[in-house]
Amino acid sequence: MNILDRYIIKTVLTSTLLFLLIILSLYGFIALADAFKYVGKGTFTVSDAFYYTLLTLPRRLYDLYPFSVLLGAMMGLGTLNSHSELVAIRAAGVSMIRIIFSVMKAAFILAAFMFFLTEYLIPISANAAENHWVNKVHGLTSIEVKDAIWVRDKDTFTKIKSISPDKTLNNINIFTFNEDKTLKASTLAQSAHFNGENWILHDIKQTFISQDKITVNSIDKARWPTLLNLELVDVIISKLEFLSSSGLYHYAKYLDNNGLDSKQYWLVFWSKLIAPFSIAAMLLLAIPFVFDSSRTNNAGNRLMMGVFIGITFTIANKITAQFGLVYNISPFISASLITLITFIIASILIRRIT
Repeated sequence: MNILDRYIIKTVLTSTLLFLLIILSLYGFIALADAFKYVGKGTFTVSDAFYYTLLTLPRRLYDLYPFSVLLGAMMGLGTLNSHSELVAIRAAGVSMIRIIFSVMKAAFILAAFMFFLTEYLIPISANAAENHWVNKVHGLTSIEVKDAIWVRDKDTFTKIKSISPDKTLNNINIFTFNEDKTLKASTLAQSAHFNGENWILHDIKQTFISQDKITVNSIDKARWPTLLNLELVDVIISKLEFLSSSGLYHYAKYLDNNGLDSKQYWLVFWSKLIAPFSIAAMLLLAIPFVFDSSRTNNAGNRLMMGVFIGITFTIANKITAQFGLVYNISPFISASLITLITFIIASILIRRIT
């Protein structure tokens, strides 16, 4: 890596980090204000609101990342251009392609950080944040996502094998223990749905254990008294979406093998894999707007253009994802379409200035 590479990479990374800190601070303040509405519910306190917000910052950073990279690159490279440094670099015989190559090295570093964020940091922080929130607000002591979902409610432990996007629970095992920690009863249900007031279990097999005998009953359906509500199911589903790519892959495969709707989880899986390429697309798109002085003649114009493109990219991604779910389009196409279009637009614009 020569001096030119280091200088451009340092400029892009520094400006991107600055924008990340600014936007994340604003976003975090809004998230903190939202967390304050839970203060007083259960045992949730002001300090819990700060702690919960801090733990959710990595996943909020994931949403803001492509947007911040675009703004950071446009402002960083734009500053070099306004100071005539890029002009001097090109006058020294450095081609546009060589400059783009240096910018793409910065894209690789930013993409590597995003991979670390999605595969390692977010699964840990998101689980910790939601476990803390559920514990303090609703009194459930744990919700974990591994090969299944475990929920603990005092002396009752519930294992849920999967949750469909329509919030139907599948393959439910409910274990109830006595005060001396011995097993009191075991309930196996094929599914459960919320009827607006209560959870209803279907295809139930109950096993009651006492000192002298074991009794087994079968029931078509029954009401399930539990602290688990639709709000908590939303929390669990969101936690599933923040699993690592391998975790999402295995969960989606499990849903497929059991004839359950897996499109939402395949969409999140492919979105995670495509996300690093979206970083490269954002940086590539920033280049023509930096060199085209008629469009970016000052920092204010660059900032407004970056905000417009970033918002458009984010909204288009979400619309495409929902469109794909509604019309049964391949999750891979839904996740990659906007990034591919961004690459094409960036390539066309770059060819116009080279």
